[in-house]
Amino acid sequence: MTVRVESTGGVNWLTIDRPEVRNAISDDGMIEDICSAVEAAEADPSVNVLVVTGAGTAFSAGGNVKDMAERAGMFAGDPYQVGEGYRTSIQRLTRAFLNTDLVTIAAVNGPAIGAGFDLALACDLRLGSPAARFAHTFVDLGIVPGDGGAWLLPRVVGWQRACELAFTARVIDAETAVEYGVLLSVHTDLTEATRALADAVAARPGHSLRLTKRLLRHARTMELDGFLDLTASLQALAHTTEEHRLAVERYLERWSRP
Repeated sequence: MTVRVESTGGVNWLTIDRPEVRNAISDDGMIEDICSAVEAAEADPSVNVLVVTGAGTAFSAGGNVKDMAERAGMFAGDPYQVGEGYRTSIQRLTRAFLNTDLVTIAAVNGPAIGAGFDLALACDLRLGSPAARFAHTFVDLGIVPGDGGAWLLPRVVGWQRACELAFTARVIDAETAVEYGVLLSVHTDLTEATRALADAVAARPGHSLRLTKRLLRHARTMELDGFLDLTASLQALAHTTEEHRLAVERYLERWSRP
């Protein structure tokens, strides 16, 4: 396996575990392992949060440039085959993270480059260590962001900043990433800070977290009227759950104390 998954208290920790290649993620086996880990977490009602991080000193170096040079793996074949390679491999990863109802957190422990940057962008929340670095390096390799990064980047940093980062391939450090909205915050003890955030989220009612995440996902693309109809439907579901009843009881009890 190219990933490690640890479960604790409603949180699954997914560690990309190929430090010898700086956790490059264009390998079909790794992509399958990551997507399978997301699917398994989604299928487990006890899991509310999925944390993603990298083993070693890098979060992910993105695509495997050696494979690009050798036209191997997802980069092999004629233009049609290469296009299909992207659709059936790295784009699966983007869809898996953007379409999940789990709350996702990227713990960016080091450089997140190219597709590694985009994997972090596909997460809902992003914390970083002081060693975190980010760059959209596709133009430096004479290619475009084939994993959906050109859709993700402007939604996080805005159009003008996305253009500047994409056109120059400039590397930004952790503090600059906070300024641009790429990172929520920077922590010398990244694991502890991520655990605290993940635990705080996971402690909330699981159905409410998943339905709220679903609403936030659809808010990206839906018109207001249709979105409000969806909101009403999901709210009706939430109001009938046992978790809602218990949460209301706890709330009333807490605020009725002198």
